[in-house]
Amino acid sequence: MKKLIAALALACASIAPALAASPPPPVVAAAAAGTDAVHQELRALKTRLVDAVNKRDEAALLAELSGTVRFTAMDNRTSKGPAEVKAYYAEMMVGADRVVEDMKLTAEPDDLSVLYADGKVALATGSASAYFKLKGNREFEVPLRWTATLVNEGGIWKVGAAHFSASMFDNPLMAGVTKFSYWLAGGAGLIGLLLGWLLGRRRKTA
Repeated sequence: MKKLIAALALACASIAPALAASPPPPVVAAAAAGTDAVHQELRALKTRLVDAVNKRDEAALLAELSGTVRFTAMDNRTSKGPAEVKAYYAEMMVGADRVVEDMKLTAEPDDLSVLYADGKVALATGSASAYFKLKGNREFEVPLRWTATLVNEGGIWKVGAAHFSASMFDNPLMAGVTKFSYWLAGGAGLIGLLLGWLLGRRRKTA
C-alpha cells in the first residue's frame, strides 16, 4: 500500500507542472480576448471625447453621443439628447454671449469599466481636471469627478450618460466666495467702527 501511495504521489507531482503550464480552454481564452478588445474600444472613446473638448470640436463631440444621452454638467443642468447638449454647448462655448472663453480637460478612469448586458453596457468612473477661462479673463482650474455610462449601439460605443461634479467644499470658486465673504465681513466691521467713532464725536461736540 505504501508503495502504491508513493507511486501516485510521484505521478501527481510529474503531472502538476504540465497542468499549470497548459493554456486556458478555448472558450475562456476567447472571452478574455473579447473583454480586452472592449476595454480598448472604451479607452479610444475616452481619448476621442477629451480631444474633442480640448480642440473645441463640437461636431466630433456630438458624434460620440447616443441618441438618448443624458448629460449633467458642473452647474447641475441636465441636457437630454444631442440637440439639448448642442444647445448647452453653444450657450457656454460659442458666440458673443458665451460664458467660457477657453477650456482644457484631462480625464483618467479609476479602473476598468464594469461591463453589463453581455458586454454591451459599460459603467465607468474617474477623476478629471478642468481649466476654465471665463469672460472677463478670470481663470481657474478645478478637480472633478465623473461617472459615465457607455452603450454599444450597432457595434459602436456611444456615451449614454455622463455626470461631472466638483467638491462644494474644496474648489477655486468656493475659495473665491469664502475670500469675498471675509472681505465683506471685514469691511462691514470697519464701517461699523467708523460710524461709532463719528457718532461719538458728534455727541461730544453737542
